[in-house]
Parts: sequence; structure tokens; C-alpha cells
Amino acid sequence: MRRSPPPRIKFRSNCETDLIRARCGGLGSDVGAAVSEPEWSDFKILLALQRGGSVVAAGRALGVDHSTVSRRLAALETAVGAALIVRSGRELSWTTAGRTLLAAAESMKPLVENAVRDVRSHKRGAEFAVRLSVPPAFTSVIARFLLEDQAPQTDISLELCGEHRPVDLAKGEADIALRMFRPTEPGLVFRQVIECGWIVCASQKYLDARGTPASAAELPEHDIVRYVDALKHVAGPEWLDANRGAALVSVSVDNTECAAHTIASGAGIGVVPSFLAENRSLALVRVFPEPVAYSTGYIVYHETVRDLWRVRTAAEVLRAMLEKNAALFLGSARLN
Repeated sequence: MRRSPPPRIKFRSNCETDLIRARCGGLGSDVGAAVSEPEWSDFKILLALQRGGSVVAAGRALGVDHSTVSRRLAALETAVGAALIVRSGRELSWTTAGRTLLAAAESMKPLVENAVRDVRSHKRGAEFAVRLSVPPAFTSVIARFLLEDQAPQTDISLELCGEHRPVDLAKGEADIALRMFRPTEPGLVFRQVIECGWIVCASQKYLDARGTPASAAELPEHDIVRYVDALKHVAGPEWLDANRGAALVSVSVDNTECAAHTIASGAGIGVVPSFLAENRSLALVRVFPEPVAYSTGYIVYHETVRDLWRVRTAAEVLRAMLEKNAALFLGSARLN
């Protein structure tokens, strides 16, 4: 049996593309008799109220008069038989029933947007857009490997977004995420894909001036580039804190890219993920030949999108790319 060629994929960074915003239903200017069942457009009122914090701000966000928001809110309260918000002047607070429906609206929004986007893509014969959130340090290396592996004509357009914070997949902030910690939020589907080694490194300038420590026991005699306390439970920073002793901390940083550039400047010895240690433009030198700690990486997406072809396909392409380059991420191979 002749096998179909693998799907082709390209990437676009989040600064080069506007994400498709699905418009589901509309807000009319008038409301007639109370309806017996809530409508999706009524749930959009709740989302706008949550974002704006007031009826006036919700109307502005939806492009309608505030009185329309009030009427649609009243219609929804009538339909469900419960008050949803409590107004105090221009501010509002949510009742228990209101919070319940708001949570439902937040869950419905990505489902509707994903469904509409897939239908529109099929109708136009357009590329299938998939938003991938990754730690910023990974963006350049993932982009490079995707470009090397894929042909220019594409079936999927991968929107690669570097995010320091974990995006909310349940709210549709991204379709897929690469996370360097085990997910704990409910409703997430995840798969372990890589082990990322942490490399102790320094600049050649620093080592020429201060010498190269023969082992971790000599680190207290050197200047250290450490991470802020918020990252102390991450494998690499945790190892460095456990082994630096009374070493002088020259600089504290809050992310791996900043650490790599600070170490490259000659500020001291530090730890970075293996693929950053192999970045030729930084010219970092391994202090110890092997990684000193490891972090596990997971491909993650929400269960509501697990059956979408574009998500499954993109996740498989990402998995194959990461596993193909596993030795580089592990720290046992060098970047060509």
C-alpha cells in the first residue's frame, strides 16, 4: 500500500500574524420577550462583563450601548431563573450562579472558536493554523529544526509564541504548549517528549582570568550567575544553589536567555539548558563535560481539542522533531 506523504508544516512567530478571532452570534440592539433557553450571545455578555468589570465597559468591548448589555443580562437571568451579578454603583460582583455560568462561558469560548476556525479553513482550502506556546529559550531552536525538516508548501501554519508564563489552554490562549514541568491542571492531555540537560558553563574570558573549577566542590571559589528564588525548584537552578556554597553571586537572573547572555559577558559561572550552551553566537564553554541536572518536557493540549486534526497533526510533528534531536536537548550532542 502506498503511504501518504507526511504533512508539511511551517511556522510564523506571534509578531508576524494576527490570530483568527471567531465571531459567534451577534448582539442585537433590542431584546423582545424573555427566552426560555439561554443563547450563546448571552454568554458573550458574561465574558465581556468579566473582562470589563462594568456594564459600560462590557458594552464598549462588544460595540453596543450599555443599555443593551443590561437588557441581555436581564434576559439571561430570566432564562436561568437566578441573579448573576450584584451591582454596586458602577462596579459589579458575581453571585454563585453567575460564577457557574461564567465558568461555562469561558469553557465554551475556545470550543466555538476552534470549531469555527476549522470549518472556515475547510471551506477556503486554507492552511490550518495551530498556536504553539513554548518557553522563549526554545523558539529559535524549534524554528530552526522545523525549517530544516519541512518543505515550503504547507498544510499547517504553526504560530510559534514564546511565553514565560504557562498559557491557559482551557481558555484557548494556545492550541498546544511545550512545558518543562508536569502539568497539573484538570482537563489537560500531555505526553513526555524530552529530557533537557543543564550545563555548567562560563565564558573563555572568565576562565582565563579565574581558572576552571575541577569539580563542583570548587564552585564556592568563583563568581556565580544564579537564578531568582522563584526558579529555585527548577532542576538546573536548584543544583547550582545546592553547590555554590559561599560563592559570590555576581548577578541574579529570572530566565535562561538572560542567564546565557550574562554568563557569556564574563560575569561568572552558571547553568543553562544544553541547547543554549551550544549556541555558537554566545561562545559558552562547558565547565564540566556532562549535564548536572535534567528537566522533563511535555507536549500539552486541552482535552477539548484532542480530536481536531490540525492539533493532532501538529503535536505529532512537534514530537517527532523533539525526539529526533533528543541528544541535543539531553546535552550529549553538539549543535552543528
